[in-house]
Amino acid sequence: MSKTDTVVAENPTAETPTQKPAQNPAAPRVEASDPQRIDSLFIWNRLKRTDPKATKPFTRPGGFRGTQIDPTWRLQMMTELFGPVGKGWGYEQMDWTIAERMIFICARVWYVDPETKEKCFTGPQWGGTEMVRRRNGVEMPDDECFKMSMTDAVGKCLLQLGLAADVYLGQFDDSKYREESEAFYAAKSNPDLQPAAIEGFEEEVKRRLNACLDLDDLEEVWRAGVGSRLREIGGVDRAAQHRITGLFAQKKAEILKREEDDGREEAA
Repeated sequence: MSKTDTVVAENPTAETPTQKPAQNPAAPRVEASDPQRIDSLFIWNRLKRTDPKATKPFTRPGGFRGTQIDPTWRLQMMTELFGPVGKGWGYEQMDWTIAERMIFICARVWYVDPETKEKCFTGPQWGGTEMVRRRNGVEMPDDECFKMSMTDAVGKCLLQLGLAADVYLGQFDDSKYREESEAFYAAKSNPDLQPAAIEGFEEEVKRRLNACLDLDDLEEVWRAGVGSRLREIGGVDRAAQHRITGLFAQKKAEILKREEDDGREEAA
């Protein structure tokens, strides 16, 4: 996982001085009715990181070198985010032609936006493959040229959504980045870090926090493996990490307020 994707979960139960944030009179007021800002990079950021196991280097005539991405892995990533092909996303052929002994196919990809449920489309892209292949000096028809042309076109469309963007941005040329990606996907494949497991862990934390009566109880819950588990969760689901950390901060505030109110009653 990259350094920018890793968030170290700090202990929200640690003692901190109570201080109200300073008010900036020049800052504009944000009304509750203001529309929420749309995260236009949500899909891109979910798809941009490539699993090194789904890649392999290649060399073309003339010395050109690049990284080949497994087409099946692309399908898996799209299915993971949008749902089964044909239901949450899909692709369609728009045109095709033959030129210079090559088959060219124009296609576009559609997907259902996870938030708005709107059906959206990428821009059309062309993919091309030679219709013959040479083996041992003999030319033979390639019966998979149509399929490979479609795969080429669809892959170009998926790049518009951000799929495997790190390869095209040159980040994959950095060995350290590839190592971080390997760690990211290793964590992602951990059963304890799957969405259902994270959801169950969050519910368990809520149950245990409800039983906390003072800061000592809160600290005990945190030290019982929650901190280390949250660091792992942060590698695959930063939103869940922030939610769970926020639960501790909220519970701490409730306990401090109750203790303060009790102290005032005793003083009175």
